[in-house]
Amino acid sequence: MSVHMKITTDKKLGMDYSPEMTIFRVFSPVRSDITLRVYEDSKSIRRKEYPMKKDEDGTFFIEIEGDLKGRYYTYVVEGKYEVTDPYSIGSSCNSLRSAIIDLRDTDPEGWHDHREPGEISPVDAFIYETHIKDFSGDETSGAGRKGTYLGMAEGGTRYKDLKTGIDHLVELGITHVHLMPVNDFISVREEREYANRDDNYNWGYDPELYNVPEGSYSMDPHRAETRIMEFKTLVMALHQAGLKVVLDVVYNHTFRSRDSNFNILVPDYYYRITEDGSFSNGSGVGNELDTQNPMTRRFILDSLEYWLKEYRVDGFRFDLMALIDIDTVEMAVERLRKIKKDVLIYGEPWMGGITTLPSQKTTSKGKQGRLHFSLFNDNFRNAIKGDNDGYELGFAQGNLDHKRATETGIAGSIFYDESRIGFASMARETINYANSHDNLILQDKLLKVFPNKTGEEIKDYNKFIHAILILSQGVPFIHAGNEFLRTKGGRENTYNAPLSINGIDWSLKEENLDFFNYIKDLISFRKDRAEFRMDDPEEIREKLRFIEDGASCPVIAYTIRGNGGYLLVIHNATQASCLLPHSVIKRHIQAQDERKVADLSIRCLFDQEGLANGGGEFRHPHGIENAPVSTKVFELKIRE
Repeated sequence: MSVHMKITTDKKLGMDYSPEMTIFRVFSPVRSDITLRVYEDSKSIRRKEYPMKKDEDGTFFIEIEGDLKGRYYTYVVEGKYEVTDPYSIGSSCNSLRSAIIDLRDTDPEGWHDHREPGEISPVDAFIYETHIKDFSGDETSGAGRKGTYLGMAEGGTRYKDLKTGIDHLVELGITHVHLMPVNDFISVREEREYANRDDNYNWGYDPELYNVPEGSYSMDPHRAETRIMEFKTLVMALHQAGLKVVLDVVYNHTFRSRDSNFNILVPDYYYRITEDGSFSNGSGVGNELDTQNPMTRRFILDSLEYWLKEYRVDGFRFDLMALIDIDTVEMAVERLRKIKKDVLIYGEPWMGGITTLPSQKTTSKGKQGRLHFSLFNDNFRNAIKGDNDGYELGFAQGNLDHKRATETGIAGSIFYDESRIGFASMARETINYANSHDNLILQDKLLKVFPNKTGEEIKDYNKFIHAILILSQGVPFIHAGNEFLRTKGGRENTYNAPLSINGIDWSLKEENLDFFNYIKDLISFRKDRAEFRMDDPEEIREKLRFIEDGASCPVIAYTIRGNGGYLLVIHNATQASCLLPHSVIKRHIQAQDERKVADLSIRCLFDQEGLANGGGEFRHPHGIENAPVSTKVFELKIRE
C-alpha cells in the first residue's frame, strides 16, 4: 500500500451528468484496467462498454457525449469484477447498478423555495429518534402509504381522534427528528412485494451506497429518481411542520468486506488492516473503514456535505463515532458548520470491538470539547435506570449509590465540583437519554426489573425517569413511542425483527393518553424555562446549586436561580414520602446568595400530573411534601 497511500485526487468523483455529456471518474490507483459499462435501463442486459483512461492522480475517467439520462452504469475492474460507483447518487433496485440522473428531476414542487425552521441552539433542541418503516408501518398509524417516506410525510393522519405521524410530533413539541439510516443498505429486498414480509426488515446499519436513499421505503424502487424525490418530500414536510431533520450515518464500516466496491477498486486501502492481514473489527461486524486514509476521509466529508446541501438536512448522528478518528470528525464539524451554522452533530463515543485505531485518535468522551459537538451520555443513562438489558437498578428505581452520578448528569455532565465530574466542557455536548433503538426500550426495562408492580406503578417510574432527563442541562433525546409507553415485547435487539415487533402501535397513545400529556407538559415546561437550558459551565455552577443536607430522606433537590427568584426541583426516588423543611430551603438560599430570607413564597409549577396550572401559592406548615417516585418543581420568591 505504501506506493499508492500518497496518491490522492481532489477532482470530482462519480457521475457528472448534463444533457450534452456525462463525465465518469473513479479513484483506483492500483488497478490497470477499468471499463465503464452503460446499461439501457435498470434490468436490461443490453449495454455498451467504454474503456476508461487512467490519469496520473490514480483516477480513471471518460466523457461520453449525448444524453444518457435514464441509463445505469457499473465499473468492470480488470475484466473480472463488476461494481457500482462508491460515489453513486442514484441506484437501481437492490443496489445492483448506479443510475445516471439529473438531480433537478428529483426536486418536489416547492423544494427550492420551502422554508426551513430557524436556527436552534443545541440546548434548545429536543431530539426524537424514529425509523421510517416503524413510524407509519402499523395499521394504527392512519397513513395511506404505510412504512414509506411518503407515509411518514403524510399530514392529518389519525388513530381514532388522536393525532399520529408528523402532527403528533408537532403536538408533542420536539424540534429534531432523528431518522435511523435512510441511505441505501443491503439487508432487505427493495421490491414493494417484499415490503410486508416478516423476514424483510432491518434497521439499516449495513450500508451499501452511502449517497443514495434506501429503496425499500420508496413507492417505486425501480425508478432511481423516485426514491430521491420521495425522501426530499419527507424532508420538506418535516421542515414545513417546523421540525429539523437529523440523519443517522454509518461511516464506521461497510456491510460487504473483501467484495465491497471500495475494496475491489483499491484493495485493502479503505479499511483498517491488522498485522495478520485481516480486517480490523472495531465495528463488531467484520470490518471498519480507515478514516485516516486521505481518500476515505475525503469520501466521508464529501458524503456529509452532499446530504447537507442536496437534501437540506439539519444534522447527523454518527454510529460508533469512536471509530472515526477525531481529526476527521473535527474536519467534518468545521466544514458542515460553515454551510449550516446550527447543524446538529452527535454520536456514540464507543465502538463495537477492538480497533487498530490508536486510542488518542478515537472520538471518545472528552475529545468533543474543542468544537463542542455532542456525545451520547451512557454514564447518565446508566445512573438513572441501571444497565440496559439486565436487572441492575439505577437512581430512579431507588439505587442511591447512583445519586452523585445522576446529579452530575443533571448539571450537564460538566466539571461541576470535585464530587460531580463529567466529560463535557459545555452542556450542549451531552445527549441525555434513557434508551435509543438499541437494547430494551424503557418500558420493557422497567417491566423486567419490576415484574410484580402494577401498570400505574410502572407508569410512575416512566414519568420519573423522563422528568429527570428532560429537566437536566444538556440535549434531551427520546426514542419513538417512549412518550406513550411503547413496548417491544421484552426483546432487547430488534434490528431484524418483524414489523409486528418494531412497528409503532399508535393505539398506545389512546391507552396511555395521560402519560403522553405528561411528557408533552415536560417538553413544554423545559422550552418555557431557560433555567433548564443553560450551556455555559460557569453559569451552571453559579445558578444551579444542590441542597446538600437537611432533608429527611435522600432526595435529589436543587435550586436554579432565575430572574427574580428560584426554581426548586425535587426528585424523590424512594418508596417513602419525603418532607423538605422550609428551614433547609431558607438556609440553602442564604448560603448560596448570602442574603437573609425572612419568608418564602412557594408556588408549585410541575408535579406528578404535569403542569400545575393555577395551582396558586403552596402552603404547608413545615415544608414541602414529596410523594414516592416523583418529581416536583416549585417557584420560590424571597421575602427578606
